[in-house]
Amino acid sequence: MNLSFRIIMCACIIILFSSKLFSQHRIYIDLNDRVEDLFYVEVIPENLSKENNIFNFAATAPGAYQRMDLGRFVKSFQAFDENEDEIETEQISINRWKIAEPEKVARVLYLISETWDPPVEKDPIYRMAGSSIENDHILINGNCVFGYFEGMQKHPIELKLMYPSNWIVGTALETNGDEYYDVDDYDHIVDSPILMGELTEASVDISGTEVAVFTYSKTGLIKSNDLLESVKDILYAAEKFTDGLPVDRYAFLFHFEDQAAGAWEHNYSSIYVMQEGELTPQRIQNLRSVVAHEFYHIITPLHIHSELVSNFNYVEPNLSQHIWLYEGVTEWASDALQLRDGLISLEEYLTQITVKLRQADNFNQEISLRDLSVNSFELQDQFYIFYCRGAVVASLLDLKLLELSNGEMGLREVLNKLVEDYGHQKPIDEEKFFDEFVDRTYPEIANFINNYIKDVQKLPLEELYENIGVNYVEVAGYDSNSVQFELGVGFKDNKFVVTKVENEDYGVQLGDVYFKFNGEEITLQNVQAIFTEIATYKAGDKAKITFKRGDQEFEVEITYPPRKIKHNFEILEDASDEQLKMREVYVKNL
Repeated sequence: MNLSFRIIMCACIIILFSSKLFSQHRIYIDLNDRVEDLFYVEVIPENLSKENNIFNFAATAPGAYQRMDLGRFVKSFQAFDENEDEIETEQISINRWKIAEPEKVARVLYLISETWDPPVEKDPIYRMAGSSIENDHILINGNCVFGYFEGMQKHPIELKLMYPSNWIVGTALETNGDEYYDVDDYDHIVDSPILMGELTEASVDISGTEVAVFTYSKTGLIKSNDLLESVKDILYAAEKFTDGLPVDRYAFLFHFEDQAAGAWEHNYSSIYVMQEGELTPQRIQNLRSVVAHEFYHIITPLHIHSELVSNFNYVEPNLSQHIWLYEGVTEWASDALQLRDGLISLEEYLTQITVKLRQADNFNQEISLRDLSVNSFELQDQFYIFYCRGAVVASLLDLKLLELSNGEMGLREVLNKLVEDYGHQKPIDEEKFFDEFVDRTYPEIANFINNYIKDVQKLPLEELYENIGVNYVEVAGYDSNSVQFELGVGFKDNKFVVTKVENEDYGVQLGDVYFKFNGEEITLQNVQAIFTEIATYKAGDKAKITFKRGDQEFEVEITYPPRKIKHNFEILEDASDEQLKMREVYVKNL
């Protein structure tokens, strides 16, 4: 469908509805023509005033923690009055368009490209937070397709999608009787991704909460029913862990194609971009862990969040200092809820803690969780700290609370009470939350927060795990049958970069880019195979790695040392009665 035809079609829509007074904006997108990889978006606003003279696209979005600048993808932007005369518009910044006479605007038409395929020089958008148009399916993340008028971020919207009649639409949004999606405001539309096309679907009722699964699988290999059966017990465990799910409906959106990217949480849904392939036991186990994490986000940050999240600034975003809570605590909960429901053993849970501690060793040890929270844009290559060290800190906070309460209150119980007292509509205080957390618990927790969230002091692993009869040793010897990584690996701007240097003799610096491994260029497609190969190495084996520093390339021959057996946990069989009592409390919901 060409542009002129679309304009005529949209003009007809205006004529059809011009006699009505809208209580909300209306947005129309025709998705029947998908050849040009462009979203043709028509906005019919409620009466605008002079104060609404800027149309904004998102610089980022809640939970993305990365610079997006979606205005980069806008191909054209036009405004028209009721006589179809064009009103002057001007792009005044990368994400903002100024409208000369906003009070005369009857409709706005803009074209914005998908984000998956167009090449960008910097700040590539994670696929699970992006948009894609293909012949048999479409992914819409609201931040990538929609914008809002200045001063109208909280204005209600009706959304109309036109698409092939045989398509299935997966979203947490609900339609009204006129086949429009009712959207509370711009925040709501950003919070509600849409996966549509040739999908499969399945659903289950979890104690009154409808949980739906929608799946796009490129070859049809993976079905929603199979996915739901693989994670259903996780959902029930989460319901017990949270003392009842605080949402009426939740949607899982799965996309299986050529590349894996990860998952992105939303308040009533989550989107997963994964590689097509057989659901092996290992893949299912990995999926279960990811689902447990994303699903728990209904607690943090849906029901526990600061005003910086509830009143998110899409133009000049200010990041919350409590991302340690939104991500680190959530990652802890994803394992803890499985432990508490008997889905994994204490030994398996401690193995997860070991993995997280070893992962944390590969990142900068001088960045506190609070500092990482407020500087996430600049520290993208360190963001994974939340999922390793952040989760371990949460596990220690849980143990500390159990110690101070003599086994009557852990982190789970504090969080559930916060949900009860705050919830979706009432934010915590960004600046005072640490103090409030202490007031709700014990004075000693202030020191814990200062030492391990605001600062980077050595974690009290040995001391706190001893309370449940578990012995912790930081270094328990060496294993010559496996090797130690002396150069940490991170991912930034679609490149693998050095995040830690233990051996300065190699001449490698933080931020250097991993370019080739034994002559083979390193890509997202082959990096897993390279790691698998390295896992077969023994102490003394060598590899040649080519790095890039700016435009310069240099090769280093790495000699791998034996792996330190680090972060070893042992469940004591001769634990004291007091330790056994606390261990029994630790592995169940109180």
